[in-house]
Amino acid sequence: MKRIVLCFLFLIISCLPPATRAADQARPLTAAEVTRIVADRTFMMIYTSEKRENHHIYFARDGRYTILFPGGKVRSSDTWKVETNDNFCLRRALRSGGDTRYITKCGPVTLAGPNALNLHDDKGQLIYTLQFLGNGNLLDQFVK
Repeated sequence: MKRIVLCFLFLIISCLPPATRAADQARPLTAAEVTRIVADRTFMMIYTSEKRENHHIYFARDGRYTILFPGGKVRSSDTWKVETNDNFCLRRALRSGGDTRYITKCGPVTLAGPNALNLHDDKGQLIYTLQFLGNGNLLDQFVK
């Protein structure tokens, strides 16, 4: 009987670490964690919507980001920040006929594995996955 109980306890304990890791991945990251992970790094920005193509994005330490659009020729830059409520925000300028409007999208960030982050909107819906490509600005490697 003791053997059965010990085997049962061993099975339960061996299942705990993966469950804990899954819970950690679902936990929103703090502002300090997000900043440490994204600053001065390049990622592949993978859209959850199948209508959009993936981009390469570099997050500078000074709060600026640069996106290299598909095709590897067009770049766009604007700002990123992590708010005091731990929401990650990307600002984007929309220019049209001499007018400029700014759109800022904010939301929590969660881990998506050892080398990826999930970016959510303000309602908690997944909008992007950032797949880590390397330290520093690697965008020139993807220019065509």
